[in-house]
Order: sequence, then C-alpha cells, then structure tokens
Amino acid sequence: MVMVASVMSEFFENLGRKAAPSVLRARWIYRSLTGTESERIRAEYAMGCYLTYLHTRDGKLDRTPEVIHRLNTHVRHLSKALVNRERSFQVRCVAEKEENAFALPGGFLFVSRPLYDSFAGNDDEIAFVLAHEMGHVVRSHAFNRILTSEIARVLSRGGPIGGALRPLVAQLVRKLVAEGYSRRQELEADRFAVRLTRAAGYRPEAGVQLFRRLDSGTRAPGGMAAFFSSHPPFPVRIQRIRKALEE
Repeated sequence: MVMVASVMSEFFENLGRKAAPSVLRARWIYRSLTGTESERIRAEYAMGCYLTYLHTRDGKLDRTPEVIHRLNTHVRHLSKALVNRERSFQVRCVAEKEENAFALPGGFLFVSRPLYDSFAGNDDEIAFVLAHEMGHVVRSHAFNRILTSEIARVLSRGGPIGGALRPLVAQLVRKLVAEGYSRRQELEADRFAVRLTRAAGYRPEAGVQLFRRLDSGTRAPGGMAAFFSSHPPFPVRIQRIRKALEE
C-alpha cells in the first residue's frame, strides 16, 4: 500500500510539472464556445494537476496507509455513483493543524488530518464531506474560482511558469483555499452531497447530524466550527439538507 501511494504521488507530481504549460490553453478551452464537455474536463484536469503539484510540493501530505486507504475507498464508491463518470477523483490527506476540506479543479480533493480524526470513524459523515467537495468540482465551482482569481491573471501574463512565478501562484492557491466558496455554492454542494451519498449507499442524513453537532457548540472555538464560519449558517444548511432528503 505504501509503495502504491508513493508511485501515485510521484506520477501526479511529474504530471503537475508537465501540465504547467497547458494551463493557459486550459483557460482558453474552458471559455471557448466550441469546447466540448470532454475538452472542458481535460482542461480542468490539466489546471488541477499543476495547482495540486504546487500545493503539495513542500511535503504537507499525511501518508498514513490506513487513512489513505479509507479516503480512497469512499471516493471510489462515490465516483461509481456519478451519472457522468468521465471525471476522475483523487483524494489526499493534508498534514495541517486546522480542520479543513477543499477541492481543486480536475477532481483533486483534500482532507486535513484533524478533520479526518474529528469524524471518529463515522463513514457516512466522511462520505458526505467528500461528496460535498466533489460537488464543487462537478459544478465547476473550483475551476470558475481559479478563472476569476488573481491566479488566472498571473498566469495570463505569458511569462515562464517556473522560477519566481511558481511560489507566487502557490501562495495564491493557499489564499484561495482559505477564502472558501460563496454561500450559494456551498448550499448547492450540500444538495449534491445528499444526492450522491444516497446513490452510493451512504446515509445522507449524516449531513444533518454533522451540522447539528457543530451548531450545538459541542466543539471548542477555533476547531471545525471555525472552518465553517464563512459558510451559510448551520440552521440554514440543515433546513436545506432536510428539504433535499424529502425530494
């Protein structure tokens, strides 16, 4: 398992380096009126490879075999339940102090180790969070944020991707991850998570119990509740998830 994870990590790192020159082309394909769905998905993947490489090149990954296996298993089950399986998803556990989860374009999902540990083995809650992040990818929230961010403006200057530009883009990626999505996008991703977890055989009600626990104040300030502070209020999310459960 460790050897497989190492080989895959090296593969995506090399792919990220090679993907850098195609970032501008990816941006053009996405905005082109003649671009097909397959071209758009390939464009997102090229962008995601490069940004994932930049975000993880400093060795911030948690490579615990059991954690990697569990996260990959859930992503695999969720992916099989997608109607359009043209996208591929990869998940990584990040060795950060904060409880956090986020997605980069192209299907690259990230879960911090503190967030993973906070679920205490509840597979349905883990699956809901992963499905939520997959929703940001499928609905193109992740890619649209890149295109409207400072990252796109930096890349569009036409200079070399390497050298001094590389750490600047990496810094902008970290900033973008910290800022989060709009409230509308978060609610849309919640709805997507309800539908996907249900289709994959998980309990979508886990989203309600997750946000109810956070809303009850059972977690200390600065923990996972702090991560969700920029998201819609917990009661609103619970209400929308319950509505989606009835559909």
